Amino acid sequence: MKLYKKILKMSVVAGCLLTGTGCTKNFTEINTDHTLVTSDIIKPSLLFTGVLKNSIFSTYNTSIVAEYSGYYANQGSGVIFQNANWAEPFNTFYTSYIINMAECVRLTAKDPKLINENAMARIFKVWLFQMLTDMYGDVPYFQAAQSMDETVNQPKYDKQQDIYKDMLKELKEAVASLSDVPTLSSYGDADLLYGGSVDKWRRFGNSLRLRLAIRVRYADATLAKQHITDLAGAVFIDDNSLNAKLTTIDGTNPSNRNPLMDDPTNSYPLWVSFTLTDNLKKLNDPRLPVFAKPATDGVSGYRGRPIAITGTESVYTESSTAYLSYFFRNPAYSIIIFNTAEVYFLKAEAGLAGLSSDDAQAMYTKGIQASMGYYSVDQTASNNYTGSAAGILSGTDEEKTRQIIVQKWIANFYEVYEGWAEFRRTGYPEIWTGNSLGSTNGEVPRRLTYPLDEYTKNGNNVKTAASLLSGGDAYLSRVWWDAKPGLPFHHPKQGMFPPE
Repeated sequence: MKLYKKILKMSVVAGCLLTGTGCTKNFTEINTDHTLVTSDIIKPSLLFTGVLKNSIFSTYNTSIVAEYSGYYANQGSGVIFQNANWAEPFNTFYTSYIINMAECVRLTAKDPKLINENAMARIFKVWLFQMLTDMYGDVPYFQAAQSMDETVNQPKYDKQQDIYKDMLKELKEAVASLSDVPTLSSYGDADLLYGGSVDKWRRFGNSLRLRLAIRVRYADATLAKQHITDLAGAVFIDDNSLNAKLTTIDGTNPSNRNPLMDDPTNSYPLWVSFTLTDNLKKLNDPRLPVFAKPATDGVSGYRGRPIAITGTESVYTESSTAYLSYFFRNPAYSIIIFNTAEVYFLKAEAGLAGLSSDDAQAMYTKGIQASMGYYSVDQTASNNYTGSAAGILSGTDEEKTRQIIVQKWIANFYEVYEGWAEFRRTGYPEIWTGNSLGSTNGEVPRRLTYPLDEYTKNGNNVKTAASLLSGGDAYLSRVWWDAKPGLPFHHPKQGMFPPE
């Protein structure tokens, strides 16, 4: 099955464009072969740059997944809960991102001088696979993205439980192998996240491991606690200067600018969702004017648009709906894939759940303050907020969990894949949906369905994977870590229109 083994040169070229360098003086020679770049001529840094650039750009979008996350709503999306062929992002992850990063791991594996480059590639490969398996569930993992000599044309689908265990192991080993010896090779400017900084990659690897450990807590609390305990005393992304982010370029090349700047929907305002404005308004949150601009009719204010509403629900018109602040649409914009606030909210949840000794309230406060600081909220306003009911954990443990997750969801604004994953894992924030019911009877999907061409190219394996899902290959079948009882939670005004 060629989609698991092909190394596409286009991702390498795109990475060269973003760095503003030629990447190699043999550019023409490398691009002569129109099918692949072979290991005898490619530099690991080229692959690394290309994958970082293309994969991170792909996360910042107005796809239907952005609507599933609760961050965005689009009047032109159609029936977003209707069955569809989800060939993307499945195919691109394998043919462009994962295979190239796996090759980067292989090319750096045998030379001791490249140990840091190898560790960084391993960490980022986990980030890629985490997003992929979170979207689909069981996917090809152990037999996927092998070298040309070891290619498995029809790789088996591995259980998500086994994938998560291996990803956690990979992160532990990769971080442990990072070395501060200054003479070791570094990606340098080819590293669009951290410029080759070992300390920052160590923090990113630990933070990602903490995310994965919390992700599995409802499915395997023992596994979660094992890794959370092992991370005690580790360094994390604990300051906004350490956030894992890629900053786009304000230039003439649209492929390097902020993807939302050049999104075709910019012919009309990009809406913010009702889920966002609903939560921010209820919390009297000073980040509301940072995230959204009020409706242009002068009376509707911060009225966010719900998802899955039909065209007849015309209260949400172009002039009567709040839209995404231009802060998030500037040509030069930092696309965040992991921020300080998330680390603190992960620690708050771990402490509340008894998975660590962290003080949940202290971590919760630090998480809010970190998010406020990133968005340059006035310190007095930030202090007033953390001293208000919104900033103080109260009620039952479940009510406290809701507070933590809602704040993390806000802090992770427009990390659409994370927003959707956390909604599925925890039930929060509750997402109001309209009367465009689709194939799920109005429920937000729990996963994406496998691409149709998988049933042709890798039929036996994908059918086996589908048979292991409780509801088959369907939107409402749950991935392994989606194990919290009682989900989904519905918005208290579900069924009422409009929900404001």
